Amino acid sequence: LRYLHQEVLLAYNTIYNSILFILDRNYLSHHSLFHCKTNTIRYFNLNLYHTMSDLETNTLLVDQPPAVAYQQPRSRKQSFMRKWGPALVAIAGVIALNFALIGGPSFSNVPALNEKQLFARKLGAERTAAVEAMDFDFEKAKLDRKMGRNFGSRNLSESDGGIMEYTRRRHRVLGDYVHEDVSDQFTAFGKWTVSIIYFAFWVFLMFPNWFLPIGRPGIALGGGLTMVVYRFILYSFGHGPVFDAEKVIILEPLFLLFGLMLTTIYLEKMERGGLFDKLRNSLDDPVNWKRSWKIMLMSTIGSAAVMNDSVVLIFSGVVVDLCVRHKVANSMPYLLSLASTANIGSAFTMTGNPQNILIVSLAYDDISWTEFLMNMVLPVLGASLVNTIMVFLWYGQELFPGSSGIGEHLAILFTGRKTPEIIALENAHQAKLAQNPVEESGGWSIWSKLQVLIAAIFLSCFALGYDVCVVSISTGCVLMVVNAYKHQHYDPRDDLTEYDAEGNALPPKRMYDMDGNEIEPEEEELITESETTLTEVDYGLLLLFMGQFLLIGSFDDTGVPQAFFAFTMGDCADQMTSVPCVYWFVMIITILSNVASNVPVCQMLAATFPYATPYDWMQVSFSATIAGNLTMLGSAANMIVAFQAAKVGDRSFTSERHAPFGIPSTILSLYLGTFILTSIHFAPE
Repeated sequence: LRYLHQEVLLAYNTIYNSILFILDRNYLSHHSLFHCKTNTIRYFNLNLYHTMSDLETNTLLVDQPPAVAYQQPRSRKQSFMRKWGPALVAIAGVIALNFALIGGPSFSNVPALNEKQLFARKLGAERTAAVEAMDFDFEKAKLDRKMGRNFGSRNLSESDGGIMEYTRRRHRVLGDYVHEDVSDQFTAFGKWTVSIIYFAFWVFLMFPNWFLPIGRPGIALGGGLTMVVYRFILYSFGHGPVFDAEKVIILEPLFLLFGLMLTTIYLEKMERGGLFDKLRNSLDDPVNWKRSWKIMLMSTIGSAAVMNDSVVLIFSGVVVDLCVRHKVANSMPYLLSLASTANIGSAFTMTGNPQNILIVSLAYDDISWTEFLMNMVLPVLGASLVNTIMVFLWYGQELFPGSSGIGEHLAILFTGRKTPEIIALENAHQAKLAQNPVEESGGWSIWSKLQVLIAAIFLSCFALGYDVCVVSISTGCVLMVVNAYKHQHYDPRDDLTEYDAEGNALPPKRMYDMDGNEIEPEEEELITESETTLTEVDYGLLLLFMGQFLLIGSFDDTGVPQAFFAFTMGDCADQMTSVPCVYWFVMIITILSNVASNVPVCQMLAATFPYATPYDWMQVSFSATIAGNLTMLGSAANMIVAFQAAKVGDRSFTSERHAPFGIPSTILSLYLGTFILTSIHFAPE
């Protein structure tokens, strides 16, 4: 085989069998490869390059000409229309669809309110009048909140409040975060300048690489501090009210992120080959599209069970690690698989994301966990299907290497067909396993079992509805204590022996005082958790969210988002979730969620429509959640994925690369899910 004759290469079947045999032997002569025909060079190299590089065998391919060596296919630079064309078509299509449904800017096709809607408006006015007539000491309530005394139980009896339960529940849940309308205290100059500052930093956050290399955390914090200073200047000159910066920084997401980061770090670093590594290996697959599918499936289920921010925080580094392990040239398909399905999957349950938790707390009627899930199953499945198809189509070149088009994509998915490139990937993976066989651990160690137990309790507390901040921080603290105990009593000590140039161990150094007495070596000082693990918490991510809270809170104070919503909804304001207005409503919520963030939008709607029905809130929840996939700033999960990936060296997840895919995928997912939810739902209207 070392000197294959050229005549052997004339028949394709002979060539194929020779390749398989050569792969078994793990060597091929340079002379034989050099004389291969042009149409067989690529096939040879595709199999042999990956296999031999992974096995690091001593072959004769060292002197191989560069032109013959197999290279990863590089994506050609796309033209503007090829890159942004689908997004522009999707935007034009959704605008045309909505104008056709509602009758254009005049809302000529919007029907008049029916008797049920008029009766609901009458009941809402009566309830509002009853609330306003209630003798309530707001100053005492504010003092109670500052002193930590809340309003008590959520379920009040008739004698303890009766019809006022909803009002008290809102104050109990939100506390100082209840939005107060101070827009009338701004002058026109104050509103416009605050809005300009907000949108300037919105652009900076969306495209951080266009400006100074500061990074998103620095940009957000700088924007927040700029807004605080500018609001003080406006107040001093009578152009706006006092800016209560402490009030707009919502602490719960910050506590949650800190606890999740602490938990993630300890789960990953407590034991090599433990729970975290086993979970990472379960997502691994030599075939690209299967690896992407596993990531999407895990992200969807995990987001529904826990919370989307938790899932992306834990698995962003895992996905990047898998891309590095398989020498992936473009990690965007896998990072998008994680981020997009985390947002979509979180719409399944009321605990899937922060806005769902807020909606359930603010809704006038109680919404049970099962009721929420039953209404969301079909819309979320439809949106997930659309998103999966879009990922496979948009990144078909990366996920289906060697495929000639959509037809072959389908054949690979459903018939098990394999291209030569896919076969090469599988061969490389098997060869790597043969060279470096996975060592059998012999079962789960006591530390892995402890990890599983703590993680199970953690997930159970999440599912049972306990405070997510307390649960996440408590879990991190428990893991810290377990890891410190393991490190002190079970982990082997570091070898501090010094060696000479020839590798011989040097005797330990002896120290003497001025009188010639030997100084006994002190007991080895242990390295504390504060010096190791706590330094790995991404405090920059917490600063990013703090800065965004300041920017968004000041922008909401101006009343511009509320005015935009009222103006654009027009005659649909009183029937926003009825056909045809529901599709227009979805588009407005999508725009606001990507400009002012989805949680403030839900707070705004709670104040604008305090007596919305459970079905209304289902539409708001689905729209605000799926809309997070439109742009990078549409969801906190997107920002976390970008930040965590950049932390480990992968800066490919950018706004410029996210939006061309996110816009068409989100619009299709959103409108298909809205159609399903409008047609099939069980929540009362």
